[in-house]
Parts: sequence; structure tokens; C-alpha cells
Amino acid sequence: MTSTFEIDFEPIGKRVDVAADSNLLDAARQAGIGLASVCGGEGTCGRCRVVIMSGKVSAPVDADRRFLSQLELSSGQRLACRCHVHSDVKVHVPKASLVTDQRLQVNGVARQMQIEAAVHAYEIEVPEPTLYDLRSDLDRVIDALETMHGQRKWFAEPAVVRTLSALARRTARAPSGPPTQSVGYGQAAWHLTVYARGHELVGFEAPGRKPIGFAADLGTTKVAGYLVDLETGEELASTGVMNPQIGYGEDVISRMVHATRNDDNSSELARVIREAFNVMIGSLAEEAGVSRDQVVEACIVGNTAMTHLLLDLPVHQLSVSPFVAATSTALDVKARDLQIELAVGAYVHVLPCIGGFVGADHVAMILGSDLDRKPYVAIGVDIGTNTESALLKPNEKTLTSASCASGPAFEGAHIRDGMRASTGAIEAVKITDAGVQIKTIGDAPPVGVCGSGIVDAIAEMYRSGVINNRGRLNREAASVRKNEQGWEFVLASADISGTERDIVITQSDVNEIQLAKGAISSGLETLMAATNTAPEDVEEVIVAGAFGSYLDLDSALAIGLLPRLPNAKYVQVGNAAGVGAKMALLSLKERQRAQQIMKRTGYIELTTQAGFNSRFAMSMLFPKNNPS
Repeated sequence: MTSTFEIDFEPIGKRVDVAADSNLLDAARQAGIGLASVCGGEGTCGRCRVVIMSGKVSAPVDADRRFLSQLELSSGQRLACRCHVHSDVKVHVPKASLVTDQRLQVNGVARQMQIEAAVHAYEIEVPEPTLYDLRSDLDRVIDALETMHGQRKWFAEPAVVRTLSALARRTARAPSGPPTQSVGYGQAAWHLTVYARGHELVGFEAPGRKPIGFAADLGTTKVAGYLVDLETGEELASTGVMNPQIGYGEDVISRMVHATRNDDNSSELARVIREAFNVMIGSLAEEAGVSRDQVVEACIVGNTAMTHLLLDLPVHQLSVSPFVAATSTALDVKARDLQIELAVGAYVHVLPCIGGFVGADHVAMILGSDLDRKPYVAIGVDIGTNTESALLKPNEKTLTSASCASGPAFEGAHIRDGMRASTGAIEAVKITDAGVQIKTIGDAPPVGVCGSGIVDAIAEMYRSGVINNRGRLNREAASVRKNEQGWEFVLASADISGTERDIVITQSDVNEIQLAKGAISSGLETLMAATNTAPEDVEEVIVAGAFGSYLDLDSALAIGLLPRLPNAKYVQVGNAAGVGAKMALLSLKERQRAQQIMKRTGYIELTTQAGFNSRFAMSMLFPKNNPS
């Protein structure tokens, strides 16, 4: 019998040989295809839909029938994680099933700051060795540094020294300027840039090569990366990519479960994100016109689970109650120990975390939005699969944080036609007497609906009476109809969609949004109650993060996703965590401030707070004072 079969993924055009009886999700991972999988391959999310074009596969199972109608199954649609191959197979991957091509928010509202980077560059001239001067290469560099810059006790590890000798001799030329104590008349000299982190020499480069830093916001869904001049603070290049760990589960719990199944899985999750960083750094360096060896320092922030998986730290204790991190302190790790390709002696700095579900990205968000320095009561909220919020009471000099599992609905998961913010995703909705008006990303034919579009659609459906305050669909409303599973509202008909089928919001979708917005709203109310903060006390609500950047605030307030606070202004600040990562990259003082934020921030577990369950139940309702 044949032991391997060829899987042809179209229209991507990728082929891969897999063992007989492998499932198509594993085959996609092996081929490097980012196939959506919220549940990490457990058959419970229904996102990894593919179409079998030819070949023999296993029969449909209950999971297939749970998410796919009989008509869809008859047309060859299957869940990749539950479909095993019994021959060579050709598979069509719908665009909505891919995790690539997402619109990624990398920018935030930055501010001026004093540069005090961890790494400095020193230009030196060093006399070449002679029969009368037999000092080692490193000793003569250190002597020149002490003579020209007045500092002492320099040192370098062997991996850095290994790069010195050949580079120094390539830079030899006649000395510039008048003779000094280190370079005599007529004697050739090495001309070098030395990168120093405190007293440690972390790299050598040709003269004139500025020190460059890399900052990253390692999100559960996306990774934002920035290349920054460490002397001027100028951002040289930035980009955003999908987190490749999505193929192992869209939420952190799924990934931690995968990591704990065996030691190899944990290393695999670390490997794929490290490789993504290497590709990102290479493309950013090329765009900025700098050498990878000039990148001498990095600062990475992420939630506690993401930084643990990056560092290959144990996560089992993080995934079960009471959800304890392996470490919460700031860390400095050699980049090469993480297989991240920077200057040979470069370090990666990871900001501290506050708790099991409030991580370094939350500290960076507070840092980047200046929440800790507001002169009035303010709330910062970063909406995502996990939504973290922090409340500042300046008179008491305290910050209090909380985290709620708002679920992946705002990423399009668990929504019938949900998708991430990719080309063709419906991102804005308006319901008028003339019907439903939609706006899609890229003005392309609609293929699904992303988070901002879902919030808009629900708000418009409520305002126009398509749903009531309990979230029930009005069966008499226009565009509401019954399907095999229940009732649904048609957002875009098949004749205008890019999928040749209707794009709908189902009753189940409305319920998912109610759960997500209920978690966030009740979390904020409980945070305010736990800190004795009255609604009228709050003067600013800072909405951060990628989803928050595109969220229509009026829609968010209309459905009760965010509370209506009478004296508060609502401000969208973009990727504040990315801004905080850049600030910590550029300033040792900001790293100290991050430590202070961690120490002064208390954490409350929402489920232990009195009244949380009743608040959560009430928050799933839509506000009765909704404007019509």
C-alpha cells in the first residue's frame, strides 16, 4: 500500500506529501498554509472549511454535520481537521478559511521622549598590531575605548570576539586627523563601530553603522514589528504579520493545551514564532537599508501566554487555576539563545507581566498611552480574545487591572460568516429604508464579515428593530428568514457576494456577540465597583489595540460593548502596546517606569468579585435607551 499521498492545495498552488490517513489541517500546516483553526484542530470551531475537488477521503463525522449543511457536504465541503486522506487529494481552500492577508494595525499615537537606549555605538581608531605591539585584538579595542571615551572594565564574550579579527583587518587604513595616544604617525589603523551595552561589547561593525533596535508587539492573532534608530528614535520601517501559531489554535488556551501534550509541541510553537521574527527582521532591515548585524537590541511585549511560548517556558500552570506565570519579572535574554538572528551579542528585553492573563503587552499599553500619568480617573481597555482593562485613580496613586475572556467573536470566530479583517470583509453596515448598505475592506465583493462589521451590523439591527434588547431576531423584519438551524438576517445576497452565497448574521451570531460584549461590559463595571469608582468619576476611556482602532465607537456604545460614562471622552489610540514596546526599546528610564507600573498595579479576578455573575447576565442585554 502507498505510505504517502500528495495533497494539492488550490488556488494557492502548494503541494505536500503526507502520510496515509493524515488529516488535511496537519497537511496544511506541513505545507506552511495558514488555515484557520480556532480550536487548534479539535473539531469544535468549524473554521477550517475546505472543498474536496478530487481524491478519496474519510466519510463525514458528527463535527462536519454540526457545521455544514447536507447541501454543503454534498458539494464536497469538509472540516480539514476531521478529514483524513486515503489517496492523492486536490483541495480548494476558500479565502475565508485562510488566516493571511489580514489588515493589521501596527501604528499608535506616539509622543516625544528622551532617548536613553541600552546600547550605544562608539567610533574608534585602533593601531594595527606590530612586532613591537603584540596586544590581542580585543585588548587593543578595549584600550582604544578607554583612551577615546574614558570608560573602563569593558568585556566581550567569545561569540562576539569571534567576529572581530577579520572585520578589523578589512577596515584598516591610514588614520584620520591628528595623531592620538592610540594611533601613531604613519601607522595604519582599524576603523570600527563598537556596540556596547553597559560595559559589555555586543557587536562590531564597519565605521558609520548606526545602532538599530527592533521592537515587537507579539499578539495572539498578529505580530507588529518596528525597526528603530537607537540614536534618534526615528522609526525606519514597520510591518504586521499574522502570528503563525494560529495554525495550532486561535486562542491562548488552545495553544497552551497543544504545548502541554508533549515537549516537542512546546518547542514547535516557540520555533514557528521565532522563525516569523527572523523573516520580519530580515524584510524590515532590507526595507530600511541596514544590516541585520546592526540590530543590536530588541524589546518584545505580549500577553503572558505568548511570551511564555516565545521563551519556551512551561505553560501548564498558566492554563489551570489559579493561572500562575512561571515568571513575571522583566527578562534580558540573548537573542541567539532564542534563535532570533540579530547582532551576535544582542539581547532581547521582555517587559514584566502583572498576572496570568495580564501580560507585558498590558504594561506596554499603559506605558504607550500614558495611562499611568493621567491627572484624572481614566480607564484603558484593549479589546481582543482576552480583553484587558486598567483603571487609574491618581489621587490614590493606584492602577487596578482585570482581564476577561471575551472570546474570538470580534476576530470573526464562532460567527457563521465571520472572518478576520481581510480583503472583502464587511467592515461597516448601515440599515436604511432602502435596505442594507455595506462597506468592505478594499471595496471588494463581500466574502464575510469582520469584527468591526459585526459590531456595526448588530448595532444597526438593534436600532432598526431587527433584534430586540434581548437579542432575539424579529421574524417579521425585512431580510430575516429561517434556515436549517434557525433564523438569520441577510447582510449581502449571493448575487453581490464574492462567495456566490448569501452572507448572513444568524441568531447564534447575535448570541455570540452578546456573550462577548457582556464579558467586556460586566468586566468594566466590576472593575469600577471593586475600586469604588462611580460612572461620573471617569473622565477618559482609552480604547487600544487593532480591533479598537477600527471599531465604530457609536456602535460600541449603542450595543453596550462599552459603558456610557457621562463625563468621559472616548479616545482611540491604535496599537499602544507597540508604542510602549518602542519606548522601552529606546529608553532605560521607560523600562524602569514599566517596572513601576507592574509594581503599582493591582489585579482583580473578576469571577471572585461580588455581583459579577449578575452583572454579566444583565450586560448580555442591549441597552433599553438605545437611540432609534
